[in-house]
Amino acid sequence: MMSKLNEEETKKNAERYGLMPVKIRDSDVVQLSKKADGKFEPIQWQEFFELLKKKRLAVYISKTGYMKIMSDDVYE
Repeated sequence: MMSKLNEEETKKNAERYGLMPVKIRDSDVVQLSKKADGKFEPIQWQEFFELLKKKRLAVYISKTGYMKIMSDDVYE
C-alpha cells in the first residue's frame, strides 16, 4: 500500500534521497531525479506541484520509501 504525500512531505523525502524536481525538456512531464542532464531540466518546487495538480497527479510513498507519481485519486 502506498500513502499520498503532501507538498512538505514530498520535499522532505526528496531531500532525504537526494532527489530534485525536473521536467523533460520542452514538455510538461515531471519527475523526481538525482540529477538534471540533457533530457531533464531542473524546475522549482512550485512549478512541479502546479504541473502535478494540472495533470491530477500526486506523489505517493511505499512503506519501504519508494516514491512514485501516480493519479491523484488512486487510493481515495
